[in-house]
Order: sequence, then structure tokens, then C-alpha cells
Amino acid sequence: MLRLRQQRPLTTTLAYPLHGQALVATILIVWAAGAAYCHGYERLLTGAHEWPGSFLWSAVAVLPWLALFEWSKTPAGERLGSRPWQLLLALLATAAASILLQAAADAIAGNASRSVALNLLRRLPPLGAGVVLILWARSVRSARAMAARNEADAGPANLVQIAGSIDWIAAADNYIELQIGHRTLIRRMTLSAAERELASCDFVRIHRRYLVNRRRIEAVAGTNGDRRVRIAGSELPIGRRYASRLDA
Repeated sequence: MLRLRQQRPLTTTLAYPLHGQALVATILIVWAAGAAYCHGYERLLTGAHEWPGSFLWSAVAVLPWLALFEWSKTPAGERLGSRPWQLLLALLATAAASILLQAAADAIAGNASRSVALNLLRRLPPLGAGVVLILWARSVRSARAMAARNEADAGPANLVQIAGSIDWIAAADNYIELQIGHRTLIRRMTLSAAERELASCDFVRIHRRYLVNRRRIEAVAGTNGDRRVRIAGSELPIGRRYASRLDA
């Protein structure tokens, strides 16, 4: 059973690592929101209304938590933060880094240093929000992964019937991802099994993770140590042990 990977809604997209323009836009929005909060807080408390200081505070007191949230969505973050004590250490390390950055910024700006207790108290809300966001993102990814496995296990599919439309196939643990234009289909099987099934369809293994449709190859670029296949607008690496298969 093949499943079409649907476009994620915005709230679900935020549960996965952000890249490129989406990451830049998120950083700017969070930075500006933190500065607006600081500006409003200081204006109500002291009457001060200097934006540069608010943006500086947001950079050292808010953005580190965004960095932690993004890191928690990466494979390394998921592995290291899989246990409660590891997550607690990551949160405490982020709070400590934020406090040190603020102390350095205050020293550079010539501002009076704040007490450690006050700094810790002001980090409690973002620490709590960080825990909630990290756990939410993990639950979303876990639910979508389970749904993908359930749908992929629903029944068999004949790859030969759709071989002509497949650009390449990528290994993903016990699953494979079939790239067909701008769509990605998921099926439960190993890449080696897919290679055997498509043996008569002019597919060639170029890497331990990639099986490509030879007819869709646009070019082979690079030198011996860094050869790549250009296919359907993307570049895939060629493993040394598979290079001879491509040349055959």
C-alpha cells in the first residue's frame, strides 16, 4: 500500500526541523515578539522605551530557547533528549547560557548586573514553555510516524507497475521513500527488496541509501571521491562501492 505524503499544515510543520526561509522567518518573528514583550514590560515598570535594549534582551534571553527547540527536533536532539534527566540537563544548560549571555551584554552596555535569583526566576516561563513545546513536537512526530507505518502496512503494492514514474528510491529504516516528481510515497520494505523487485526495470543502486531510475538521470557530476547523480532537479551521492554499477 503506497501512501501519498500530504503537505503538512503550519502547526504540524513547526513540529519538524525548520530550514531556509522558514527558519529565518521564525527567528525574526520570535526575536521581534520577545523584544515587544520586553519593551512593553519595561515601559510599564520603569517608563523606559528604548527598542535597542529590548532587541538585545530578546536575542540573549529568548532566542536560546528557540535554538533548543529546533535542536530537540533533530536526530541528535531526539536521541540525547529521549530521557527526562537528559531533557532537564538541556533545559538547565540553555538557562545557564542565556544568563551568561545576558550578563555579558549588560557588561558591554554598562548596565547594572541583575541578581542570579532574579535571572533564574525570569527563565522559569520560557523553561516551562520549552518543555511543553518539545513534548508537543515529539508527540506530533510520533503520531505521524505511527500513522505512516499503519498505512504502509495496510497491504502490498507492485513497484513494477509504477516503475516508469519513479525518479529514485531512498531507504528509511524498514521503509522506502519513492520520489515521484514532487510527491513522496512510502512503502514498508527494504531497499534491497526494492532493488530485486525492480531488477528488470533499469534501476541501479548508486549508494547504500539510494536506488535510481537510470532513465531519469540527467548528469553525473564530480570527481572520483565526490561523484553525484543529478536527477529530477536533485543531486544524490554515489557510493564508492556502487560506482561501477552506474558505469556498467
